[in-house]
Amino acid sequence: MPTTQAVQDLSPPHAARPGTSAVANPHHPGLPYFECEPFGPAYYDRAPVRFVNEVTLPVSPDALFDVFEDPASWPVWAKGIAKVEWTSPKPYSTGTTRTVTFVNGTEVYETFTAWDRGRTMAFCFTGTSQELWWRFGERYEVSDLGGVRCALRWTVAFEPRGGFAKAQPLVRPILQQAFRWYMRRLRTYTSR
Repeated sequence: MPTTQAVQDLSPPHAARPGTSAVANPHHPGLPYFECEPFGPAYYDRAPVRFVNEVTLPVSPDALFDVFEDPASWPVWAKGIAKVEWTSPKPYSTGTTRTVTFVNGTEVYETFTAWDRGRTMAFCFTGTSQELWWRFGERYEVSDLGGVRCALRWTVAFEPRGGFAKAQPLVRPILQQAFRWYMRRLRTYTSR
């Protein structure tokens, strides 16, 4: 059964930040663009908002990365995602980029900060088309359990922005449920 852990750090917000209003979108000129701040690996352990989920999956680590690399898989098991577009060629590695479009039309622009196929991948947003996050990233850590099984530890870490920051007390339980649901759906997807 998937497990989850939510952690919140209520540290004071940053002083005036650059890029607090939309600028020209370098990816999709018809949409606004809100820059997100980059961060390093330590952020996943100290972000103001964190969700950690763990699940055992009936596939090898390499097969799981096949799922992660398949843009058509994400909208199936991660409901809410409408489209994934890799904007860097294979083989994927640190520095790879991709654009994810959600069903409400929001686009997020990602740069992978870690990529060790079959073991770990992590990305952070460089920008979004909605004013939702100052920082946002995900880390996927995979352990080989042998016998064509693996364990996935998925960390979502972010610092909300604007109205989304104010809505966190209401949104957190919904996000926590959604992330658990994603793990159940991923287990079902990899069981096929």
